[in-house]
Amino acid sequence: MKMFNLNSRLARRATATIALGLLLGAQTAMACTVANWNGGNSGNVTAGGPGADVARYAGICAMETPDATVAWVQDDSPGGIDRIRARFYVLADNSSSAVIYRGFTSTDAALFGVRLSSTSGDVTLFGDGLNATCAGCANAGDWNSIEFDWNAGGNALDLWVNSNAITDPADVSAAFSTANTISSVRLGNLNGAVGNLSFDAYESRRTTEIGRLLACNADPSDEQINILDALAVINEINEVELSAGQPDCDEDGLVTILDALDIINIINS
Repeated sequence: MKMFNLNSRLARRATATIALGLLLGAQTAMACTVANWNGGNSGNVTAGGPGADVARYAGICAMETPDATVAWVQDDSPGGIDRIRARFYVLADNSSSAVIYRGFTSTDAALFGVRLSSTSGDVTLFGDGLNATCAGCANAGDWNSIEFDWNAGGNALDLWVNSNAITDPADVSAAFSTANTISSVRLGNLNGAVGNLSFDAYESRRTTEIGRLLACNADPSDEQINILDALAVINEINEVELSAGQPDCDEDGLVTILDALDIINIINS
């Protein structure tokens, strides 16, 4: 398990989800793909795993979009629904405003989207007469979790940025009215924004909250932060094995000894 570069961003993995798994990968297979996105892709995305220089947040696979290039993956399984909840992580290395998510109607008309400005930290849910912004909520150069609930049937939307939808109130809420339904969604750099973007841990549902992953949980055998998580980070640094959990404890896009020290500090606290 030594086919990855520890001197730059490590290959990262999207959490497998039952509904819309971002990527397929296994340490034994040494491969990651975007094949689970049944609507295809732009051809410009990089599915990263062992041997690929792609930052990851959870597990061993993730996805990166190149600088100033339109690059996306698409899922057609919404198929005409009036409500969708989605949660994903994005590494905000863009220097211009990036449209990172879009929902489309059955005629492929853009219905709504998510825009990220890493310079201001603003995350905006926009489209169909709405414009709801979580001002200064994203951290430039770091992993950020974004979750939203687009509920046309209830004429309401909610947005969480780096907060937990299971336990926290929405950072931004708004009312809107639309007769359109969602037939497909895209994730990536949809407007060719300047800067590289990495995506991981995508999951979508109809109604129930998704929430954040447990940060620093490098060993996913339990939902606790303990010495096993520090050992998982050290094993990754030493090229023994990639962590199957969330080894990037400080969420800066790198897995280093500082992440192991952060975990030890959590244990000792």
